[in-house]
Amino acid sequence: MAQFYNIKFLHEVEGLSQRQIAQKLGISRNTVSKYLKQNEAPTTINRQNSYIGREYSDETRRVLPIIDQWLEDDLKRWGKQKHTAARIFRRLQDEYNFKGSESNIRKVVAKRRKKLQDVFIPLDFQLGHQFQFDWGEADIILQGRTQRIYLFCMQLSASRVRFARAYLHEKQEAFLDGFVHAFEFFGGVPTEGLFDNLKTAVVKILQGRDRLEQEAFLALQAHYLFKAEFCNVRSGNEKGRIEGTVGYVRRNALVPLPEVQSLDELNDHLLKWCLKDAEQKTVPHTNEKVAQMWEKEKEYLHPLPEKKFEACRLVSCQVNKTSLITVETNQYSIPCSYVGQGVWVKIFVDRVSVVAQNQVIAEHPRSYERNQMIKPGSLP
Repeated sequence: MAQFYNIKFLHEVEGLSQRQIAQKLGISRNTVSKYLKQNEAPTTINRQNSYIGREYSDETRRVLPIIDQWLEDDLKRWGKQKHTAARIFRRLQDEYNFKGSESNIRKVVAKRRKKLQDVFIPLDFQLGHQFQFDWGEADIILQGRTQRIYLFCMQLSASRVRFARAYLHEKQEAFLDGFVHAFEFFGGVPTEGLFDNLKTAVVKILQGRDRLEQEAFLALQAHYLFKAEFCNVRSGNEKGRIEGTVGYVRRNALVPLPEVQSLDELNDHLLKWCLKDAEQKTVPHTNEKVAQMWEKEKEYLHPLPEKKFEACRLVSCQVNKTSLITVETNQYSIPCSYVGQGVWVKIFVDRVSVVAQNQVIAEHPRSYERNQMIKPGSLP
């Protein structure tokens, strides 16, 4: 999955050729070609190779200050027009008569770039470069009763346009579904996103900003071709804008508590509020409204893929002797011909889809009650 994502990102976003990608990743052109021809992401995560660093040679030490300066300058530039390791190597050869190897420079650049990113927090953002994301909580009146809901909040860092959507939980399917709706709202995909170390995205925190990411989250990145950056542990201040957005949405869009009959009604309200807010708010340090800057930013966003991402959580189930499967205490009916067989269940925010032999054999509206039996027609 990681290799698939890297190849797609370098080709679609950074515009590298197959030869350049092969050289940069240290793999064959046949492998690059194979992955570029695939429309679906692989379902396993490739193991990350670790390299034991060696002490720099005199020739490499000579150019380290130059590399550091170029990388630091890149942090202030547009995401699609930065140095690659190969470009740095060629410039060192042409401008500084560097005699070392390209593979060594690749490793040096990766290490120095990571170190710079750990200490550099940009104050200004290039159009189309970054979004920030976070969850928040709020109360509403749902069908006459107070209900705690969870707000999926995202903001484009340059234009400051906000997106908010409500869910009944923060599970993986809601996390993924939020991105599908957010990118459609924004009209494209930024180059990278800034995240906390939430469990729906991260399996394990490694050294520095390195993370072992959830397979479903890697699939999301591969589909939309954006790069995830993670805050340092206990450093939520690094994404202060979105932290402020969560409270801003809660205070301005949900006070007084909205009274709705469904989450769809609430999300229609939030969508209209986001658009109205963009028309009214001004981008700090400018005379432009957020909506005006947003229109400019859309030109820099990566285009949406033709096919929507399948925002679901995948689990395996066994069909019992009464033709039912159990998902989160609720039982869903399955055709009797599948009794005793194992099936895959795709759990979406609003429905449960059951798959066997690569075919959908049953689909039901999702129940958020407990210990219910759901048969065709048993839910509206």
